[in-house]
Amino acid sequence: MIKLSNLADYAVVLMSHMALKPEHVHAAAEISAHTGIPLPTVSKILGTLVRGGILQSLRGLNGGFKMSRSAEDITIADIVQAVDGPVQLTNCIGTGASECDHESNCLTRGQWHRINDAVKQALDSVPLSDMTASIPDFIGSAAGEEMQSSSSQAK
Repeated sequence: MIKLSNLADYAVVLMSHMALKPEHVHAAAEISAHTGIPLPTVSKILGTLVRGGILQSLRGLNGGFKMSRSAEDITIADIVQAVDGPVQLTNCIGTGASECDHESNCLTRGQWHRINDAVKQALDSVPLSDMTASIPDFIGSAAGEEMQSSSSQAK
């Protein structure tokens, strides 16, 4: 199973929330309350996104976090890589030493780069703005209505 880490998944949720009000300075507690993600986890992810250059940290009385670029200029790949590191589907794709005992006689090793590049390209092709463009039915009417009204007010 190919799966994002929970932190990467949460990071996309946090960034999607922030993208609804891109000029707003968001406090970690406010983001936690709106997303339902525990405050310690939100704080950890926000710090990681600041270090990754996706968010700015603003100190002081009205401090918090603000997006460093527009939602159109941040891709899902940017967010995932800031949290999880480079997209790497198998051990033999990375630039470091491989943990694979079969690397020397592997018939598929040369092809994993193509697959890895396709996944990375797919993540790179989705801007954060697309994540807030419409609310899927499975989210529920109350959450969907709140996100849509926030999105309308932000425009």
